[in-house]
Amino acid sequence: MHGLDCVGRRSVRACPDCNGVMWEIDDGDLVRYRCCRCHVGHAYTAEVTALTLDDSLRRALASSLRAPEERAALARRLEEQSRQGGRRHAADSWARKAEETDGEAEAIRESLQRLDRAAAEAEKRRAVR
Repeated sequence: MHGLDCVGRRSVRACPDCNGVMWEIDDGDLVRYRCCRCHVGHAYTAEVTALTLDDSLRRALASSLRAPEERAALARRLEEQSRQGGRRHAADSWARKAEETDGEAEAIRESLQRLDRAAAEAEKRRAVR
């Protein structure tokens, strides 16, 4: 760990593979990142680091989308039960909760779509090179 302090500086980025501390190392025109938490010594260029971080973000967002979708489905079920039971105020409250939660899920979906578009654009740029 101390040896890397001589060749680079500690980065605010975490290793995409093991979440260890990354060192930023200038190598001419190239910036590289190296992890020393694991014994493998993960190493990345700045571009690969960006791609792996985008992939990690996409997986996290996709995973987080499930919670509001399930919450909205449950709210709709409770709304239906409340309406059948003649509890109009409770039903209206559950309907509002479902609508709010749908909005939260939509915000996550939009973020995922932006990431997908950015990834597609980056892929096009790499193909042109």
